[in-house]
This record gives sequence, structure tokens and C-alpha cells, in this order.
Amino acid sequence: MPSPFERYLNYPLEVTIETTGRCNARCVFCPHSQIERKHTDMPDELFALILEQLTMIPREHRFYISPFKVNEMLMDRQIFERIGMINRALPGAMIRVFTNMGAATGKDLEQLCEIENLNDIDISLNSLDAEEYHALMGLDLERTLGNVMRFLSLARSRGLSMHSRAITISRVAQDAQSDAAFIDAFHKTFERFADMAAPLVIARGEWIDFIPSATPLRQAQPCMRWLDVNLCCTGIAAFCCMDAHAAYPLGDVRESSVLDIYNQPRWRDLRIQQPHKSEIMPCKYCSQ
Repeated sequence: MPSPFERYLNYPLEVTIETTGRCNARCVFCPHSQIERKHTDMPDELFALILEQLTMIPREHRFYISPFKVNEMLMDRQIFERIGMINRALPGAMIRVFTNMGAATGKDLEQLCEIENLNDIDISLNSLDAEEYHALMGLDLERTLGNVMRFLSLARSRGLSMHSRAITISRVAQDAQSDAAFIDAFHKTFERFADMAAPLVIARGEWIDFIPSATPLRQAQPCMRWLDVNLCCTGIAAFCCMDAHAAYPLGDVRESSVLDIYNQPRWRDLRIQQPHKSEIMPCKYCSQ
């Protein structure tokens, strides 16, 4: 079996499409409050242009589309209409969902259960302690937890279909003691959904354009993010998922197609040569 770098040499593994810059949370580990596009919505014509460009990917090529980046996807009131457009235009694309659920409406919860070709759902919860949750995310735990419980109940009753085995309830790591407390609280809180939901503690990585890491790279090998295209709501292609401000842009889909951006020499060469991240700017600032 070929390596991912060979398999995705010409066509991406994942395309993120940030359909809005808006977010309802104020997470302490996220630079959203500082990005210039935080009140920007992706125009319909730009979204349609991106889909048109992505139809050049062969139908047999399996890849992911993630309709989010540095935002809350449910803040886009057209998000489910747009996901439907993705399903129709790109039947080979698997949909990924990442949401904090704090802004979800009852209709949103129903429509999440109806997404076609859904690969996975990650609910960014971060804490089951109300005080810590508010300190970390600036949201109300009671409201969010109510949404999560209603969604899980709906997903069970409607037979939610996903490629992945479980709905992930995630936390960005803080410290060993509080991370362990989150796992314990998860098992108690979601006991009746143990067959559907699983906890995940994600190692915190500093954004390369927000707080450049002063610590050595955890891993010096090539990066799987070189197989992705990360599109901001402005049409700018950021360097990677950790380039929050698009401070290291690879291009603009209004001037070059998604595939031209993906296959430009400096980005393609990373997949061919597979250098250590420590040799690449700005990858050397990444803490992952």
C-alpha cells in the first residue's frame, strides 16, 4: 500500500472550508478574538466557486471536507444547505463536523443527524465543571450540555450513520489532574451513551502565527497536514490548520484554483521530499 504522501500527491486528503469567521466561544487556547475575519461570512459565490474547483478531483478519490477552521460552524445559518451542496457536487467527499454545540438550535440538532456521507463528529466540550468550562470557553455549561444530550438522544433514535465508530467529546489538554477529572466526569455524565460517545484529550498545540512555540518540536518527521488545503472564509488558503491568521498564505482561490494551490511547487515538494518539519518555515514553530 502506498504511503499517504504518495497516495495524496496530486489530490488532497482533506479540504477545510471556513464558511464563516464567526464563533460564539472565547476559548483561551484559540486566537479567534484576534483574527481580522472574525465577523466575515463567506459569500455564496465564493463557496460555489470552491465547489466548482473541487469537482476537478476524480470521483474515485476519497477525501474529507471539513466545513470549519477558526470558527464555530453552526454560526453559519446556511451551513446545512452548504453541506447539502457539497454532498451533491462531491459525492466522494466525506464530511467532518467540529462544533462546541453552544450555539446549536433544536433544528440544528435534527439536521446534524441528517448529514449524508458523514465521517465523524467532534464536540469540543473541554470541561464538565461549570466554572472551569466558563473560564476556558466563556460559555454556559448547562445550555451546552443540554444540547449535547439532546443531540445524542436524537442520534440514537434516528440511527445516525457515520463512517467513524463514535461521536467524540473532546478536551484540549490543560494539566494531568484536570484532564483526568474530565475523563472521570465524562464516564459518569455520558454513561447511558457509552456505546455512542467517547472522550478524547487533545494535546495542546500552539498556533504557528499566534504563540510561536519556544519548545522543541514533539515530532520532527514530515507532517500529514501537507496533504491538506485550508481555506479561510475570505478565500485565502492558509498554510495549514495551525495558521490561524493565514499569516503564511499559499494562495487565493479567487486567483488560483484549489488544485493549483495544492500542487504549486513549494507545497508539492514537501510531499515529494518529506523533509523534517524543523527544516521548514513556518513548520519549525509548530509544537506538534
